[in-house]
Amino acid sequence: VILIVESFSSEHSGYLSGKKSFTPFLDSLMQESLVFKGTANGKRSIEGIPAILSSLPTFSSESFLNGPYAINQIEGLAKTLNKNGYQSAFYHGGRNGTMNFDAYAKSAGFEQYVGMDEYPNKEDYDGHWGIWDEEFLSFFEDELNTFKEPFFATVFTLSSHHPYSIPPKYKDKFPKGKQEIQESIAYTDFAIKQ
Repeated sequence: VILIVESFSSEHSGYLSGKKSFTPFLDSLMQESLVFKGTANGKRSIEGIPAILSSLPTFSSESFLNGPYAINQIEGLAKTLNKNGYQSAFYHGGRNGTMNFDAYAKSAGFEQYVGMDEYPNKEDYDGHWGIWDEEFLSFFEDELNTFKEPFFATVFTLSSHHPYSIPPKYKDKFPKGKQEIQESIAYTDFAIKQ
């Protein structure tokens, strides 16, 4: 399982930055994990997904997913693991078609793409991008429990994307930082813990 978390740069992690933490749960995992500090292969989500899952860094001003090479055959983790008997699925709580993630998932060999269209409770819509992280990650967990091994699954969160909103039920629960994004970072860290 690969968890890709929207906008979680090291500056928000106390473990990685040595500053105030907005990611206490992930920091607790890092204390007991092998952690690599590295450089990004893109500045935007649309660049990060193919970089992480297919080793396709951004070499031009256009992302791979919107560029002229998007129709090329590509390799990556899903195709490689499929050849070795793995079931594969890509999950993203956003609207199907957002940033061409569904088309990329198919091209990259994921057997299944699950987005907002497949999510059963539209009342969990955040009003901007898709399904709140807490609810979508719980759904993802339930789905994983139905998979036969071996399997490969990826989930990409979205609540820490601009406009950085959090569910109304959590108003004033999470710390606000100097940057507007930090409250939503803390919410997503909480959602992952749940």
